[in-house]
Amino acid sequence: MLYNDGEFWLGDGTVILVAGTIEFRVYKGLLAAYSPVLKDLFARKHPFRDVPSGDRHDIPCPVVRVSDSPDDLRHLLRVCIAGRMRSLYDAREPSFHEISACIRLGEKYQIAELVSQSLHVLRRHFPSDFDVWYKQPSWMPPNWDDVQALGVVNLARLTGESSLLPAAFIACIWAGSAVVHGLVREDGSRETLSPDDLAVCFDATSRIHEATVGVILRTFHPTPCKECATRKVCRTALRDALLSLEGHVRVLTNSDPFMPQAQFLPEGHVLGVCAQCASMVRERKWKERRGVWGKLPELLGIEVPGWIQPILELPPSPPKGEEAA
Repeated sequence: MLYNDGEFWLGDGTVILVAGTIEFRVYKGLLAAYSPVLKDLFARKHPFRDVPSGDRHDIPCPVVRVSDSPDDLRHLLRVCIAGRMRSLYDAREPSFHEISACIRLGEKYQIAELVSQSLHVLRRHFPSDFDVWYKQPSWMPPNWDDVQALGVVNLARLTGESSLLPAAFIACIWAGSAVVHGLVREDGSRETLSPDDLAVCFDATSRIHEATVGVILRTFHPTPCKECATRKVCRTALRDALLSLEGHVRVLTNSDPFMPQAQFLPEGHVLGVCAQCASMVRERKWKERRGVWGKLPELLGIEVPGWIQPILELPPSPPKGEEAA
């Protein structure tokens, strides 16, 4: 049995799209203007159905079946029918499902502007620039589930936007075992990583943890800075910081190399070095963070053409919230 869509059954619509068990009555000319694929599809022969058109007599509408899910098609129609293609995401954060549907259907129906604007959202939240990425409040955009990072990987593969992959894979790795089971789309279908990309997550996890250990060891290496006037005290303090991690192996093996410096140390531990050495430690940490970021494609075992090694120098000031890190 077929059901009229509650949102897109327009009284003066000129075509009926059938997706699953849902019918959408919309404007054929408007959709054809956006999509050459739909224009070609509408030009083919289809069955017609007489449907009411306001106070006028019934009009014949072609009935066109598409293979998309009703939920995905609804996202596409919201964009096209509203006529806001050039300002899709102004002053709002779209859901993962909206971005996913718009990119997948935008690719399928060759709606370049839709794909471009949707990819812009992903580039903003999964950037290739370390400083932009580091200032993000979390691994994922607002109100997105961690496991949806695997959907970003799939969208990057679909569109060839490989610059999205490092940040997306990092988010997948920290999503843990949930990526194995995949994510559930709005229509109830399950989306998973390809076997090769699932292997990337498994294989890279140990390399990322190894990188974290290297970052910690090099950050707190017991060598004071050249300007240090209390070298013996600072050397001892740095060595004690490393030794304090002996009882906190989890920090060494399960942390990420980008977390704030203070989180490397056990709770309540005070570094106890001079101001000059404290600045040196902070500079080491920034250098190490950038170094790992520059090697992310190598650590992940993927190719990202044009991935730029970050400049290994201390920024003018740390990001907000990490002045002491």
